[in-house]
Amino acid sequence: MAIKLVSVSPAQDELIKRAIALGDRCTWTLGLLKPPAYRKAAEDGGLLAAVEGDEVIGYALFGLPKRSARIRLGHLCVAEEHRGRGIGRKLVEGIRGEVSVTARDQGQVPT
Repeated sequence: MAIKLVSVSPAQDELIKRAIALGDRCTWTLGLLKPPAYRKAAEDGGLLAAVEGDEVIGYALFGLPKRSARIRLGHLCVAEEHRGRGIGRKLVEGIRGEVSVTARDQGQVPT
């Protein structure tokens, strides 16, 4: 089945809940992140989910640049059973695409 990257909006509550559940499964490596942080990331355009079928198999929480050319990557999580398939790389590449679209929409040249 194909992996789809989804830029999660605040209205996509089910995807947010699934990302939270995955993050909760990985607290031993990521640390605890409370649900409001995921919702805030979605509001700010900084939650990207890797979806296969109806399952969130990975996600990235990131901050889009405002005054800096640097992206802040807060969490990069891939379900243990799906590791080794290049999903983390796809998420990072997807973030680059998100930043390029945001920069273009704001009339900035991405770096």
